[in-house]
Amino acid sequence: MRKIAFTLAEVLITLAIIGIVAAISIPSVISNAQQLEYKTGLRKAVSVLNQAITLGSTMDNETPYDNANLFGYLMKHMTVMKSASRVSDFYYVQAITNRGNTSNAVFYTTDGMRYEIRAGNQSQLKYLYENPKIQVCTVAQAGQFNESRQCGGCGSYGLNNNPDGTTKPPCLMTVDVNGDRKPNPNNVNCRKIACAKAYKYTTPDGSILSDMFTIMITDRSAIPYGYAAQRAMYQGGTRK
Repeated sequence: MRKIAFTLAEVLITLAIIGIVAAISIPSVISNAQQLEYKTGLRKAVSVLNQAITLGSTMDNETPYDNANLFGYLMKHMTVMKSASRVSDFYYVQAITNRGNTSNAVFYTTDGMRYEIRAGNQSQLKYLYENPKIQVCTVAQAGQFNESRQCGGCGSYGLNNNPDGTTKPPCLMTVDVNGDRKPNPNNVNCRKIACAKAYKYTTPDGSILSDMFTIMITDRSAIPYGYAAQRAMYQGGTRK
């Protein structure tokens, strides 16, 4: 019987080819797994927020439209691990014009997600939310924020055609579906402005996802806001 043998050169060439294929394919596999994780996290976050709104409506007879303190309203019926009126109590991010704000109110749930109620005015945040007419919500707490920044409750999307006659716009918040793990925040150990870095957001077309998404809170429900978030949630979607 003839024995089959390989030369050292043949073995090295084979290993080199395997290494090249692995170097090309493994990052793609990891990226796809992360993207799937982010999509799953978004669906869970939207479901949890809707459960909190439903409980608030049924148990307290109060909707997001009735309660100006969205921060406290949501936390009341969510399993919150820790919270702060300013995200800088935990870490620093770059100034709001660079896609971050140390003044955001924040709470963490026991499932490892981080929710932020945005602080700032419309002109500073409109690039985040695609539609500059959407009102930005902050925590309604006496003496904490300028009154002009507060939502005073969350209304319906499309004020010109509200079946229930609401007169307030909806509110907006962000969720980081994997909490303080990268890519956001990029430096969770940062405790001063000097080391602060900007948040990394999803591409506008949703082709590359980050772990942060924008969610719209209306008088009745929580829904993903923007084309990228809708695409991640529903595997499609249309621009709003």
